[in-house]
Amino acid sequence: MADFMKKQSIGSYFNCIAAVLGIVGIVAALICSKMTVTYALGNLGTIALLGVCGIILAVAAICLPNKFGNHDILGTLAVLGAIAVYTAAFGQVLSERILLIAGLFSYDSVNTVGWQVFYVTVVSIAAFLVADIILIIGAFSRSVKEN
Repeated sequence: MADFMKKQSIGSYFNCIAAVLGIVGIVAALICSKMTVTYALGNLGTIALLGVCGIILAVAAICLPNKFGNHDILGTLAVLGAIAVYTAAFGQVLSERILLIAGLFSYDSVNTVGWQVFYVTVVSIAAFLVADIILIIGAFSRSVKEN
C-alpha cells in the first residue's frame, strides 16, 4: 500500500476527490428525497446507481494508471465514463427538482420546507458538478509518477 501511495501523482488525487464528491452527491440526494413525502425523488434509485457507477469509475481511474501508465486508454475511458455518469446524475436530480425551483422563485417563496429541500438539492447538484470539473482537470494531469 505504501508503494501504491508513493506512485500517485496529482491526477490520482483529483480522481479521489471526485469519488468523495460522488459520495456527497448521493448522500445529499438521499437526504433531500427523504425530507418529506411531498418532495421525494421519483428516480432516486437511478441517481444512486449513477453515483455509485461514477465512484467505481473514478476509483478505476486511480488504479488503472498504476498498471498501464499515464494516459492509457482504460484510465482515460474510466475518467470519461465517470464524467458522463456524474453528468447524468446531475441531470436526473435537476430534472426532478426543476418544478420545485421554478415554484420557489416565482410564486411560492414562503414554502420553508421547499426551501430546505432546495438547499440540500443544491448541495447534491454542486457535488456532482464539481466532481465533473475536477475529473476534467485531473484528466489533463499525470496520475502516476514516472521514474
